[in-house]
Amino acid sequence: MSTLAIGISKNDTFSLLLGAGCSINSDIPSAEDCIWEWKRDIYKTNNSSSFGWVDNYKNPKTQEIIQNWLNNQGTYPERESKEEYSFYAYKCYPIDEHRRQYFQKTCSGKKPSIGYKTIPLLARKGMLDSVWTTNLDDLVVTACVGNGIQPIEIALDSVQRLISRSQNRSELPVIKLHGDFKYGNLKNTEAELLNQDKIFRERLIEYVQDKHLIVVGYSGRDVSLMDALKEAYSKQGGGILYWCGYGDNVNSDVSDLLQLANKSGRRAFYIPTDGFDSTLRKITQIVVEEDDNLKKELFELHQISNTKETITPFDLKTERVNKLLKSNIFQISFPDEVFVFDAPINNKPWKFVKERVLTRNDISAVPYNKQIWAFGRLDIIKDVFKDVITGDIQRKPLANVKIYDTAISSLLLTTIRKILAQQNNLKTDFKDKIWTENNPKTISNETVYNAIRLSFDRISGEYYLSINPDFVLANPNVEKTTIQTIGLSFFHKLWNKEFNEYVNRWREVLLKNNNEYEFPVDSGCGFKFKIKGTPVFTNICDLNNPFASNHNIPNHHLLLQGVQFKEAPLLFSTNNGNRTATDTHPMRGLLSNKPYETGVSDFLEKTISLGIISPLQDASVFYQFLENQNTKIRKHNDKDSYIIDYEGFFTTYGVSLSFPTPNDSEWEIINEPQITGIRETAQQIKQLICDSIVKINSTTHRKIIVIYIPQRWELYTSYQIDGESFDLHDYLYNAPQNLDKNKGGGKGLSL
Repeated sequence: MSTLAIGISKNDTFSLLLGAGCSINSDIPSAEDCIWEWKRDIYKTNNSSSFGWVDNYKNPKTQEIIQNWLNNQGTYPERESKEEYSFYAYKCYPIDEHRRQYFQKTCSGKKPSIGYKTIPLLARKGMLDSVWTTNLDDLVVTACVGNGIQPIEIALDSVQRLISRSQNRSELPVIKLHGDFKYGNLKNTEAELLNQDKIFRERLIEYVQDKHLIVVGYSGRDVSLMDALKEAYSKQGGGILYWCGYGDNVNSDVSDLLQLANKSGRRAFYIPTDGFDSTLRKITQIVVEEDDNLKKELFELHQISNTKETITPFDLKTERVNKLLKSNIFQISFPDEVFVFDAPINNKPWKFVKERVLTRNDISAVPYNKQIWAFGRLDIIKDVFKDVITGDIQRKPLANVKIYDTAISSLLLTTIRKILAQQNNLKTDFKDKIWTENNPKTISNETVYNAIRLSFDRISGEYYLSINPDFVLANPNVEKTTIQTIGLSFFHKLWNKEFNEYVNRWREVLLKNNNEYEFPVDSGCGFKFKIKGTPVFTNICDLNNPFASNHNIPNHHLLLQGVQFKEAPLLFSTNNGNRTATDTHPMRGLLSNKPYETGVSDFLEKTISLGIISPLQDASVFYQFLENQNTKIRKHNDKDSYIIDYEGFFTTYGVSLSFPTPNDSEWEIINEPQITGIRETAQQIKQLICDSIVKINSTTHRKIIVIYIPQRWELYTSYQIDGESFDLHDYLYNAPQNLDKNKGGGKGLSL
């Protein structure tokens, strides 16, 4: 069911239930964002040495580090559990007033997005009867004021309004289920949320008995509210439930509610949407289509919204063009439609589909939301999946392609690889690469084939196919360290000119016809990709060059523009430490001057003394690596203008680097662990290292200990097993030893 079906019943009365997702476009953080902000604050409070990186708590790597630390404490709820929001809200703000102040700061002064601005239009049309919201902000109220609707705010302190007054057409009750930050009495903690006001609960159940409820932007996190909805939709009634979720993924709580409603004889539907603003805008467009005045107001909202959406944080109107960038991306368009059918595969659906179609050139398919999406001849699809197809096979429009969705991207890329490899007699692994076995190279005694890796990009609403150099080994069983060495040699030779020539050779092979590419090849099925044979060019304004220059590239190939900014000057200390100096090159700046701290710190020592912990079999290799730090090393390629010679540790940094030999007492040799299970082996390694830290700390003056972790131990440096997580680096970093601990990865020191 789509949002169009909601708007058709224009004579019915609806209520809205809004969640935190509705306010994201109004610059109010979602519940998920709040949780990560609180986790970040807890981490910073307990790790005083954490740096600025932790402030970027939306970064997946930052989240991983914070979550691993929380897991290791053993007192925090599991990630994505229902308890997280209330737990962390109380953990960070145990005092009610402080919690209220936090939400006041978060919500105050925000402007409603277009979705909120359509609410008074729906209310004036008579379609909208009330708004129930778990949000603490005033966006609904702000949108209504001055737009023909009087909002009646009903919060915890005014709950009697729900039963003590009648409602007229120009009023819209706005029921704040979790309270209002302006007046206190918020509900954020578990105890508060589990005790929703009895009147709220009873009134909601009564409301949805005969009125249709549209839920938008709400994930179902609140147990008490979900229990109220389950109670409501387990009773008889004519009110329909429309749960508008973001995308096609339905969480288990919502799915359980919908199933309960349908089993109880109620009608309840999940509607995948593009978000709150898009959903409300589409509904309003249908509802007001016969009202010229409201249509005009909606059009004006569209105009204002579109104007705001085109504003960018910086202006890329180039002052001049003095560089031209030739890219490795090619404009692409996808087939208009795809075959889709229901196929309930409960056990490893990706493996099931790949085993049947991955290496075939007459069909491509992926599992997607309990369905299978496929390109190919209809009779072949029926034959391949005859044992799992339920219902009809339909042609579905492939509009608004989500190339960053794993399933959709995999289907499109695999199909393109099959077409290009088959048409040009090339090899492919159907997953990442296409290669030729002509003109192989020999690197590190291994046979290396020239290959390319294909990927997608989307820029300003247009789709592009990216062709990137890569390689394939004739022997698939080469060790990882050897592959890394081969990769360094292979890619090191691909400078700008060589990179362009490499991509151009492949372009001439793959895209020589500059036309349509059908799948299956020459089948007449109508699944056609269009790939332009000429790459995209970009006009560049180099701010380092004050002059403009001309080129003869046609405008229809100049699809992008960019700016090359000046290198940021880095601060250094002069040799006498009295003043600062600048240089855009970090190593050259160190050689010409001294580290910045030389001029601002009076406690810097003249020597850095290291204590070392390593396994016996790695000691000599690691010792040689450390020796090289005190040795002058010439750069590998004289043509490389950015890389400069390494002049040795003392010459570069102005301090000496001192370290023991493997036979000294300050070089602690640790035994190989007895390999058993991952958890047991990881704990052995942890204990071996901790014992060595204590020994060095008690017998030497070394302030910095370097721990060498060989690559063969990498599997045992972290694990997540049966709800228990462990990370060796995080454990050692937080160990209660008065030492600086640095972990050197064996894979980064392989020579």
